[in-house]
Amino acid sequence: MSSRFGATMETLGIDEELICAVCRDVFVEPVTLPCGHNYCEECVSQLKKSATAGLGNRSRQAHYTCPLCLAPCAAGLRLNRNVALRNIIEKYRHKTAEGVSCSVCKGQQKAEAEKSCVTCGESYCTLHIMPHLENDFFRQHVLVNPTENTERLCKKHGKELELYCKSDSTALCVFCMIPAESGHLEGHDVVRITEVLNTMREECQVNLRKIRENLLHIQTSHMKLDQTASNSKNSIEQQRQSFLHFLQKVKLFIDIEEAAWEKKFSVDVQLESSLHRQSEEKLQQMQKSLEDAECAFNNAVANQDPLTLVQVLKNTSWDHILDSDFCSSKIHEVMQSMSAFQKGLRGKIPVLRPLHNVFQVEEILLDPKTAHAQLKISRSHSAVCAMKEIIIKDQNSERFKQSFNVLGIASFSSGRHYWEVTVRGLPTWALGLALNSISREPPGCKLGSNEKSWSLSYSRSRNQFCAQHNLLVFSFMVNRTPEKIGLFLDVESGILAFYDANVIECLYTFYCSFKEPVYPAFCPRFHIDVEYVADKMQIQNGTIK
Repeated sequence: MSSRFGATMETLGIDEELICAVCRDVFVEPVTLPCGHNYCEECVSQLKKSATAGLGNRSRQAHYTCPLCLAPCAAGLRLNRNVALRNIIEKYRHKTAEGVSCSVCKGQQKAEAEKSCVTCGESYCTLHIMPHLENDFFRQHVLVNPTENTERLCKKHGKELELYCKSDSTALCVFCMIPAESGHLEGHDVVRITEVLNTMREECQVNLRKIRENLLHIQTSHMKLDQTASNSKNSIEQQRQSFLHFLQKVKLFIDIEEAAWEKKFSVDVQLESSLHRQSEEKLQQMQKSLEDAECAFNNAVANQDPLTLVQVLKNTSWDHILDSDFCSSKIHEVMQSMSAFQKGLRGKIPVLRPLHNVFQVEEILLDPKTAHAQLKISRSHSAVCAMKEIIIKDQNSERFKQSFNVLGIASFSSGRHYWEVTVRGLPTWALGLALNSISREPPGCKLGSNEKSWSLSYSRSRNQFCAQHNLLVFSFMVNRTPEKIGLFLDVESGILAFYDANVIECLYTFYCSFKEPVYPAFCPRFHIDVEYVADKMQIQNGTIK
C-alpha cells in the first residue's frame, strides 16, 4: 500500500477490518458471528441458505462454518448487528458531504472518490483505488483528481482537452503538443477548441437536420406501415365478411333447395301413384272388355241358336277389341307415359351440377416404381396389398425402403381433386399426400412424420384415427370401423380433407401451402406390428352416381 493511501486510511481509522471476507467489499449492515468475525448480513444469509438447502423442517438444526476460522455456527441462531463497526463505516462514507462519489461502492451512501481514472471512465474511493495502485495491469491507466466527467480529459495525459486538430478532427491537451508527443501532428492545423466552436456547432446543426429528416422519414414510414397494416386487416375482414355472407347465402339456398326438391319429389311420388293408378284402370277396363267379349263368344259358341251367333258376330261394340293392334297399342301407350315420367326424374339439379362435378371421383393409378418391395400392385394399378414375402426384387432410388408406401403416378399442382379408397378389412392403414422429394429411407419415409407429407392413419386395435404432418399430431376416436375414405384436395386453397365416404362425414382437414406438386400416397400397412391380411386397399376409379 502506498504511503499516501496508508495515511488516508490511518487518518480515517480504517483498515482491512472494513472488508467482508465473503464479498470482498466494504461491510453492508455487518453482523458478528459467535467466533467474533464480522460479515455482511446478506453474506451470512447466503451461508445459511447453502447449509440448509434440502433439509426441509430440519433446517434449524443445520450448521454453517465461519469462512475465516471454520468455527461452526447454528443456522437458527439470530445474530446481532455490529453497531460500532457500522458507525465507523458511516464515518468513512461521510468523510465529506460534497465531492465525487465512488463508482464501485454499494448501497445508497457511497464514499467520496479519491481518484478518477480517465482510461476506465470511473471514480474510486480510497479502498477501491487500491487495484490501480498495486496491480501492474493498471499501471498505464491515467489517474486524475476526482471529476464527474472524465470525457473532458485527455486519456493519455489526464489533462483538460483545450486544443483541436482540424486535420484529424481530434481534441488535444497541451501535453499532446510537447515535441516528444506531437510528432504525428507535424503540419496539422491545431487551434484552440473555442475557436472552432461555431464551426462544430454548425456541423452539429447539419447532422441534427439529417437526423431529424431521418426521424421524420421513419415516423412517416411507421404511419405508412400502420396504414398499410390497417388497410390489409380491413381488406381481410371485408373478404371474411363477404365470404361468410356468401356461405350463409349458399347454406340458405341449399336449405331452400332441399325443401323445394323435397316437395317436388313428394309431388312426383303422388304423380307417379296417380299415373300408375290411371294406367292400372285403363288396363283393367281393357281386361273387363276382353273378358266380357270372351264370355259372350263362349256363350254364343255353346248356344246352338244360329240367330244368337249372328247377333254376336254383328255386334260392332267389340270391333275395337278385335283389332290385332288394340292390346299392343294400348299397352305401349300406358308404358310410354310411365317411361316419360321416369325419364324426367333422371336429370340432375342443374344449379348444383358444378358442385356435383367437384366430387367426380378422380382416376388414380399406383406407381410400381415407388412401391415398397413387399407391396403387391394389381394389374390395373388400382389396388395394393401388403405381403409377408418380398414381391419386387429390383431396387431403385424411388422405391420406399421401410414404410409400406406407394405413390400415385400423376401429381397435382392445381385445381380440385377427389378420390375414394376402400380400406375395408385392413387393421391399420394411412392415406394422404406426399412431395416427390420425400425421403425413401428411414427415419423420414413414414407418411405424415415429416414436412413433406400429410396423412390420416387408422388403427383398428385402438379404434383411433391419427392426423399427422411433421410436428403436428392429432388423434381422435371413432365409434365405427371405416370402410371407404374420400379425399378432397383443393391445391390453390391448400385444403386436404378426409371423409368417411359411406356416411359423408368429414374426419379431418389440413390447411396447407403447397409449394410444389403433390402425389397421392397410400400405405396399406401403417403399423408393422400387426398381422398380414389378404384384404386390399382399393382405389375407386369412376364417377359417383
